[in-house]
Amino acid sequence: MADIVITEFMAESSVVALSADFDVRYAPELVDDRSTLLAAVADARAVVVRNRTLVDDELLAAAPRLQVVARLGVGLDNIDLAACDAAGVKVRPATGANADAVAEYVAAAGMLLSRGVFSSSSRLLGGEWPREELTGREVGGRRLGLVGFGDI
Repeated sequence: MADIVITEFMAESSVVALSADFDVRYAPELVDDRSTLLAAVADARAVVVRNRTLVDDELLAAAPRLQVVARLGVGLDNIDLAACDAAGVKVRPATGANADAVAEYVAAAGMLLSRGVFSSSSRLLGGEWPREELTGREVGGRRLGLVGFGDI
């Protein structure tokens, strides 16, 4: 049985890197097959999840050797933190892993919103070019305030 069970999509290069030092079962289909998932984690020391795999009392009971749950992302709503703590299982989110990408998206989305692109998307896809609706709202010379929460 695998030391590390990866239950959802993960970059292939990361799977290869982990496989160099650990016995890894990369099976992103496990998220949709609870009974197979529970059997797969029986000997696992680590489980890597995203946002769909439910880490609860049932999964923890099925994984008595489990030491850590790694979350590819920052939201922890699919992980029962109290149950993990009671079982002595550490939870490690990938905090900051996508901070640059999110910051870039926010900046780009802000510029697109100022030009009205989002509200014109269906017209553009339909072959129209509503020039008058997409001009005149440039970001140059404007002041922008961003209020954020968290690392990003």
